Amino acid sequence: MTTTETCPVAGVGASPNAGGLMPLPPTDPAPLQPFVFSTQGVEARHRFELWRSKYESFNALQPVLPVTEEFDACNEIWSFGSMALMRNSAPAMRFERGRQHIRRDSIDHWVIRLTHRGRSRMRLGEVDLQTGPGQLLLFTLGQPHEGDRSEADWISLYIPRDSFPDLSAGLSLLGPRVLDVPGARLLADYMTMIESRMSRLLPSELPALVESMRAMVAACLLHGACRQAAAEEMEVARLERIRCVIRRNIGSATLGPEKVCRLAGVSRSQLYRLFEPHGGVARYIQAQRLRLAHAMLGDPDCRLSIRAVAERVGHFDASAFSRAFRQEFGYSPRDARAAALGGQPPPAADAAMNPGAADFIGVLRRIGFAGEPHRNAA
Repeated sequence: MTTTETCPVAGVGASPNAGGLMPLPPTDPAPLQPFVFSTQGVEARHRFELWRSKYESFNALQPVLPVTEEFDACNEIWSFGSMALMRNSAPAMRFERGRQHIRRDSIDHWVIRLTHRGRSRMRLGEVDLQTGPGQLLLFTLGQPHEGDRSEADWISLYIPRDSFPDLSAGLSLLGPRVLDVPGARLLADYMTMIESRMSRLLPSELPALVESMRAMVAACLLHGACRQAAAEEMEVARLERIRCVIRRNIGSATLGPEKVCRLAGVSRSQLYRLFEPHGGVARYIQAQRLRLAHAMLGDPDCRLSIRAVAERVGHFDASAFSRAFRQEFGYSPRDARAAALGGQPPPAADAAMNPGAADFIGVLRRIGFAGEPHRNAA
């Protein structure tokens, strides 16, 4: 078995912004390799500021207690196809993900979080959710939230809405909540078991893992879920219908707010209101185009040229596509294709251009897009 090592994010005496992060290439084709970000090996006086700066584009962090030189934190995230699993260990912290963060990154995945140690409180509008060891929390990164936690260890499962629209619709009906449904304990045990085995999984096992995780979430959380019609549920259904329209028409260069309104049968005001938390409908469409292109370029069986891939997702200007792709992911379409053909993980992003794209935020941006245009591409 190979072991995962972490390139130092900052050397002794380095400034807080001196670090970069990438996984070492695997020495054999067997186990998966996570992205790891740890304050170990970082000069003590820089640890917290480096940790905070690494995630400032995703959420704002403030220490609950005065920061000491003993600040130890670690983030380990595994990407497996259309999902990601993360293990965290961190000191007590206040956190906030506001609308400005959501507009900036357009990440709105569902998150199922299991606390192993410590306690946390999360506030989403008027909803106050408190969790302790052994409890599961369901929330979405597309909704502003804030809260605080004690020193804690936890694992999080990230589920992109557009990769699993039916699953997403069911989770939307549950809404953000502490999961106390009968299957929650079983799902918690399953997540813990999978997390403990990630370092031994083979790439060939990923499709089965994604499907088994999807099936477990559905069976444990959605069986018998309440389906009463309500205004909030109608909004959820409308949003999912619009997402489906966008997925089906993602290859159209003319796909924009006007066309989406016409195809989905909604008004402009409804469309703008529903997508305001995601940075607007135009930003959402662009993000989906690029995510699908990334999935196609990352598929070694896809034989389309880079230009043809760009056209499949509605980009008919190759240079503009390349610039947008690099801005989103931190590396070029050519680099993504070369990594896939070489059996390597995606290349490390240019940290100066796109901080964090090589690890947490980059993984969340890249995980699955269940679009159809790249199927059977030759």
